[in-house]
Amino acid sequence: MKLGMKFVSLAGTVLAAGAIATSPIMASADADVDAAVFVGQTTSLTPVQLVGGTGTFAFSSIACVGVSSDDVPPANTCGISASGSYSNTVCGTGSASGTANTSEAGGGSDSVGFSITFVSGIGVVTGGADGVVVIIPTGGNPPANCVTQFTVPGVAVIP
Repeated sequence: MKLGMKFVSLAGTVLAAGAIATSPIMASADADVDAAVFVGQTTSLTPVQLVGGTGTFAFSSIACVGVSSDDVPPANTCGISASGSYSNTVCGTGSASGTANTSEAGGGSDSVGFSITFVSGIGVVTGGADGVVVIIPTGGNPPANCVTQFTVPGVAVIP
């Protein structure tokens, strides 16, 4: 494993722990609470410009492990797909919003709206889910476009 990947793994673990620790799940009136740690990639992305611009995206998880209060066993594999639109300020800084669909090994599923505010590639997820994601550029052709694909590790809680 390269040092860079070790750092990304460590950073993802720290962000995941922080997001779960600060999530308002204990105050939720919903009897079902779901949390997931995942990594995925954009499956469709309007190329992100260096400065400014808007576009659309689609995302699919590659690996996802979730915990659900209504599954037995409570920890299992899961899946996440999402799509929406983004507004770019400077490459890696801007916002995105859309809808995410989750699936649980036990048969459960959720569909939630979300918003993400990104600063330097780190995004805070709010709306129907709370969490943190990191966008890692994996394709691009500067200077015309900053990025044409992202790998996205993250953690989310659906209260």
